[in-house]
Amino acid sequence: MPDSTPLPAPGTIAPADGSALEAVKPSTRDEVVAAVKAARAAQAGWAASPLAVRAEHCERLAQKLLERRDEVLAIMSSETGRSPTECLMSELATVAPYVAGAIAEAKLALKPAKVPLSSLEYPGKRAVVEQLPRGVVAIIAPWNYPLSNFYKHLFPALLSGNGVVLKPSEYTPRTGAWLADRCAEIFPAGLVGLAQGGGDVGAWVLDAGIDAVTFTGSVATGKKVAAKAGELLIPASVELGGKDAAIVLEDCDLARTAVGVAQWGIHNCGQNCAAIERVYVLEPVADAFVERLGAVMSQLRVAPEESSELGPLQSAQQLAIVEDHVANALELGATLVTGGERTGSGYGYRPTLLDHCTAEMKVMSDETFGPVLAVTRVASEDEALKLANASEYGLNGSVWTTDVARGERLARQLHVGVALVNNHAITGTIPQTPWTGVKSTGAGVAASRFAYHTFVRPRTVFVDKSSKPDPWWFPANPDLQSLGDALVARGQGSLGALFTLAGLVGKRVKAIQTLAASKR
Repeated sequence: MPDSTPLPAPGTIAPADGSALEAVKPSTRDEVVAAVKAARAAQAGWAASPLAVRAEHCERLAQKLLERRDEVLAIMSSETGRSPTECLMSELATVAPYVAGAIAEAKLALKPAKVPLSSLEYPGKRAVVEQLPRGVVAIIAPWNYPLSNFYKHLFPALLSGNGVVLKPSEYTPRTGAWLADRCAEIFPAGLVGLAQGGGDVGAWVLDAGIDAVTFTGSVATGKKVAAKAGELLIPASVELGGKDAAIVLEDCDLARTAVGVAQWGIHNCGQNCAAIERVYVLEPVADAFVERLGAVMSQLRVAPEESSELGPLQSAQQLAIVEDHVANALELGATLVTGGERTGSGYGYRPTLLDHCTAEMKVMSDETFGPVLAVTRVASEDEALKLANASEYGLNGSVWTTDVARGERLARQLHVGVALVNNHAITGTIPQTPWTGVKSTGAGVAASRFAYHTFVRPRTVFVDKSSKPDPWWFPANPDLQSLGDALVARGQGSLGALFTLAGLVGKRVKAIQTLAASKR
């Protein structure tokens, strides 16, 4: 019979050992509205400050995070179960260079663009396209990286001159609150607000008058967010699920590939939208690769074990999904190489390697989001590509080979937002590279100058200093028809049309000036 035991409230159980965490009070609807209003009130002055000032504030925030890192490492460790070392490397160690890169991208994305105008068609005229902040941006973040998941949206939003409302996951509310507190120490009062709670609070945020939203999370919820944003006519950047594939070719560096695939498959206990979940390995190297990969994975320890490399799963629900996927694979004929069991502490689960997996297994189609790697043996690179691209998701994809040219050729055939050779998901830490996907992963773009549509809107400023009327103004006499014909002829490549145009323009200007000077 199904277990009828009520699930604990989100964020009230320490994942590593199952001990109780004090509940965090969710925000009320009035508090959410107040946070958006406060951000809007502070935003006008913030947007009026030069980019250099906004950049300096972001740099100060990065340093503040580092100065007080021990506080947040303890908070994250309790909320996620990961060791402080794993939290440090995943969430904090590179924040300063990340901000520096984000500032460089902001300078490119926010720079006004002059519009080249023909002096013949647009005499005395100039135009520039400026980038204006949207206003107040909501950032709805998941629990798997409770601090760094905010970076790729928070810094561009602030650098653009926006106010921000942070909505952390209800599973990791304390980390989000800590970040909001640090922002309050650096930025103008109210500029960065906080909304705590579950899906109902997220819905209140959307209804509170925001101007843009970024969402990272499940496909089902992301579709609701995108639909609501469409109803509100505001931009939404959504990053949803993933089922990343790695293709291991027969000429790969076996040792490096095994540890690399393990790293990107089960880092953060596999709770990463860009985790490798499917591995397609060519038959000639399959036995040796699986043996090496299994040896690497079997040595990894799960928190709270001493010097652990991995944390536990985040919740009872996530643990149940992982166990269901593994059981389904074994029932359908997969071979268990290592793992496949709980650690016995909290939501801990042993790193698990499954061999001889097939397409009908859940581990090859549904998002597992756990420390599970599923291996399928293939006869050719074409078969590997076909199976890798058969997924409904498309975030990252990688090819592992010593023939770099071959790897690049295959990587470019993957239906993904980020294609890699001999690495995986690493660009998530590089602020100059867009983090994006296709299919059910969503079309959102995070990080880099290519993400700025969410944070800014373009405004064209057109200035006309000419003392003469434009030749296409009234009156609509036969000369206007001639002007149109000459423009068409020029568009068709006639050089003679240029001389015709010059004469017609002067004639039209005089006619318009005569019309303007006429009296009733």
